[in-house]
Amino acid sequence: MAKSEITAPIKVTGNSYYIPSMSNTGLFKGYVIDPGSSGYEELKGVHVHSVLITHGHNDHFRHACEFREKGARVIASKDDALLVRNPEVNLRGLFSWAKPPMEMVTHFFQGNACEVDEYIEEWQDSSIWAVPLPGHTLGEYGFITEDGVFYSGDSLYSEQIWGKYKLPYSIDRNLCRESLQKIKTLDYDYVVPGHGVPMPRQEALMAADYHLEALDRVDDIILELTAEPISTEDLVTEFSNRLELYKSINNYWLTVVMLKGHLSDLIDKGKMKYQLENYCMYWYRV
Repeated sequence: MAKSEITAPIKVTGNSYYIPSMSNTGLFKGYVIDPGSSGYEELKGVHVHSVLITHGHNDHFRHACEFREKGARVIASKDDALLVRNPEVNLRGLFSWAKPPMEMVTHFFQGNACEVDEYIEEWQDSSIWAVPLPGHTLGEYGFITEDGVFYSGDSLYSEQIWGKYKLPYSIDRNLCRESLQKIKTLDYDYVVPGHGVPMPRQEALMAADYHLEALDRVDDIILELTAEPISTEDLVTEFSNRLELYKSINNYWLTVVMLKGHLSDLIDKGKMKYQLENYCMYWYRV
């Protein structure tokens, strides 16, 4: 987002603020949460002593290094710190660990590496606390302030975001479901998601249910499309057409990862099997 499009911090309640952008940035008592779209220049008048990163995707930490250069600590989870220190890990993960052509890689995974000074698991502050919410990444966390504001990163998508993107990214469908169930039990009054507009608690609970139902719908479509053995590429094509996904090269790779996560979970549950024929992988339901 261009600097001219960055808005001033908006109060949610108490000392909890957010800056709406392509990726929302949170502010709370000297903490900046997920500075993916808002950098030091945009927040020049705000005292920032620490950067809290919900997860290791660059659209959530792209400007963290700017605050660190000015003396702020950077705090991320043990599992996702590697992704913050070396964003290329995400790029290679999408491409089976080979180096991908850059035009094939979503801009959400491209950006600035940043050293991590402290792990979330070892950090404590009685005015804001961390909640592990893996699924979108292995080490995703959310942060809840004493004001009752929950900065949820990409662990929760609103119905609005599902309507826009159709298939929000996650790497582990089972972990994602567990985290959504946990979100329904947490104590908060408002949610500031990584993408989209803040939600009061009741709306967030409805969003969690919708997200869970959407994950089930993905499973149902996969099972429907695998009545007969189907290759990975054909499954990606049929699935993408069924959901009318946006057609782009980088969205293709995100869809492949998401589908493989669901396929793995369905295999673990005994609902699907696979076979290799002439170096082509086929999937089918049982």
